[in-house]
Amino acid sequence: MIKKIAALTLAAGLLVPSTVSALEPLQTGKQAPAASAQITSVAYTTVSIVGKRVKFEVKALENPFNMNYYNRIAWTSTDEEPSVFNDNILSVIVAKKTGQAYQVFSYEALTSVKDKIESGQKVYGWALALNGVWYPTMPATLYY
Repeated sequence: MIKKIAALTLAAGLLVPSTVSALEPLQTGKQAPAASAQITSVAYTTVSIVGKRVKFEVKALENPFNMNYYNRIAWTSTDEEPSVFNDNILSVIVAKKTGQAYQVFSYEALTSVKDKIESGQKVYGWALALNGVWYPTMPATLYY
């Protein structure tokens, strides 16, 4: 009987709609940035092979790519934030002082990218904002 009550209580709780949006982090004490909770824009990653190079792009940034809004953009081989400790960085571009473009691109040699990621795997784009938080973009799949 207790199991039935617990199951019904759980099921009822799952059916009650939440008033908190998935894109709104809960306001609690100290929060560690979480990649899955940070997707709040429509920015997305594209990746393509151009000759013997790989072209990484982030498009549809929320603000122009310059030092007024961003520190850098990075592309990674995992869904973890860019880090030399994670050994997941494929390419990085640093924001310029001025700029009006809402997209950014970087090229890397195909041979060096092949050492870090297999064909068919996802590439993750990240934007480092001035507040020090890495914001993820929608990933893309690399085929070579």
